[in-house]
Amino acid sequence: MTAAPAERGRTVVADRAVRRIAERAAAEADLGGRHARVTDGTAAVRGGRADVRVDVRLPYPAALGETGERVRGRMADRVAELSGLTVRTATVRVQSLAADRAAPPAPVPTDDPNRTTRGARRPWSSRRFPAALVALAAAAGCALLLYDVLAVHLAGRGPAGWRTRVIDWSAAHGPGDTPVVAGGAVAAVLGAWLLWLALTPGLRGVLPMAPVPGSGPQRAVLERKTVAELVRDAVTAVPGVTDVRVRCGRRRVRVRARLGFGDRAATHGAVRAATAATLDTLGLARPLNSRATLRPEPHWRAPGAPPTPGASPGEGPPAPGHGTRSADGTAPGPGDSAPPGPRTPDGGPPRTGGGRSAPVAEPADPAEPGPAAEPPPPPKETDS
Repeated sequence: MTAAPAERGRTVVADRAVRRIAERAAAEADLGGRHARVTDGTAAVRGGRADVRVDVRLPYPAALGETGERVRGRMADRVAELSGLTVRTATVRVQSLAADRAAPPAPVPTDDPNRTTRGARRPWSSRRFPAALVALAAAAGCALLLYDVLAVHLAGRGPAGWRTRVIDWSAAHGPGDTPVVAGGAVAAVLGAWLLWLALTPGLRGVLPMAPVPGSGPQRAVLERKTVAELVRDAVTAVPGVTDVRVRCGRRRVRVRARLGFGDRAATHGAVRAATAATLDTLGLARPLNSRATLRPEPHWRAPGAPPTPGASPGEGPPAPGHGTRSADGTAPGPGDSAPPGPRTPDGGPPRTGGGRSAPVAEPADPAEPGPAAEPPPPPKETDS
């Protein structure tokens, strides 16, 4: 029996079509008035199932987990709706974050303003290392004691030497002995340490973030190292700042910066403003206090300040006739000659040891009369 022409053939959805649908759906996801930018995408169709993956660039700031889940859900729903395929896997890979100049949406007001702060607490640490250490020590001690007890009662052997020595030592020492007191102190310290680990949450390197209204019992944290990096990047962009060091604590952020050029007061205000603006965009449950310190570099000079005398490297000695004064305190003019230096009785320059003439600051005035020359001796008379 031949099938009707309308029932012949099949419908094949190409991988390229599914990829285009996934990329367009990911770009259409509403992220609070903003949208993700798709950089790449792939799709593989196997029968009636499809595997899709897209690489996106999310707007900053944004919660990566929540934002990625919105993009993934939108992409999976639209691909299944438009292609008629069953989406087996939908993967969203965040490649980078792009700064968004638009202001983030205002949070939804709640009836209790303190509800967000009380509900966002630091998550508890699993304490894997202390728990594993205590469990290993307890298991080793119990296994050793159980082995010795079974060997005595089932195999008919004598008790182990270490157990006999421990019993004999315990019978010979009382509570007032020094070894017993030292052992009790060590046990008390270990017990207090375990109690402290059980009552404190741990994870001191993270800061809790404020929960998003309507997100349910989900919690998010932000590492303090990440906060320090974001604040350092924002302060480094301030003109005039050369070196920035940021330390983020549980309640305060300390910023130490160096000033290379510009006005000190204005730059300090810009550093504080950049720090406060960055902390406001993080969405932390408890706002952090900020403290900024700005110190000038050794070569820094206030705008409009005159240069320091003698500080310029190319400055030479003063020109002749400048920078000297006469005995009465008046400075000579450009055409005036400098006062004559010391002279010897014969009119020459003074001499120093070794037969060398001492340097003279200025030559003598040629108009000044020198010492009178001696007359020549009379000629001798001879007999003719």
